[in-house]
Amino acid sequence: MTGNLTVSDAPSLGSGRTTRTIPFTRVVKLSHDKTSDTLTASSCVGGETRGVVSVAVNLRSDEMVVVNPSLKIFEGSDCLSNDLDGSVRLIQQGLMPGKSLVGFQMNVENGEAGSDDYARVNFDLKHAGGKGIGIGRPAEPSNVVATRDPADPTRVTVEWSDQATDETHYTIFNSTLRQAKGAPKDATSFVWTGLPLGKQCFQVQANNAMGASDFTPVNSRSECV
Repeated sequence: MTGNLTVSDAPSLGSGRTTRTIPFTRVVKLSHDKTSDTLTASSCVGGETRGVVSVAVNLRSDEMVVVNPSLKIFEGSDCLSNDLDGSVRLIQQGLMPGKSLVGFQMNVENGEAGSDDYARVNFDLKHAGGKGIGIGRPAEPSNVVATRDPADPTRVTVEWSDQATDETHYTIFNSTLRQAKGAPKDATSFVWTGLPLGKQCFQVQANNAMGASDFTPVNSRSECV
């Protein structure tokens, strides 16, 4: 998102109108593991009037990004005030990969009687990404920790943080032996038995009908015992 935001604070006793225009560029990265985010720019003038432009973005399974722009004006005792005095929202629009939407314009005025503060914004949007891969794949697990049972060193408990909401099962991979085991959905641990002595390293992957997440990396001591 690239554009310009103008915010104007109405004249008050002992001071004239204050108007400020700022250019802005905002970028967010969407994926099929993180499909939603918000592009935001704000500016405050006169120590009390703040304009905020927000564009909610959502990546669909067909690679289209749906955008929902809005502009709000706040006026209070300081720039952190959340006293909402006006807002405007545009209709949702879709944006395919490599395409742009240009010439967005929004204006909003302070709705309080006797005040003529205002905020104005113009901006363009570009969907810079290409065709995605792994559409609908579950999110990759995190925080993998392997612990060997001191009473039975052939048993290792592998634990992880479940980051997915749509997995059907997990795959636990022993990268030392090049063997894999399975665990059910919502699982956060697995006990691997009958292992030989010596260093063993483990990775975890979430799976569903649309595919599999990446395997967790082996980049710290916690994944190996």
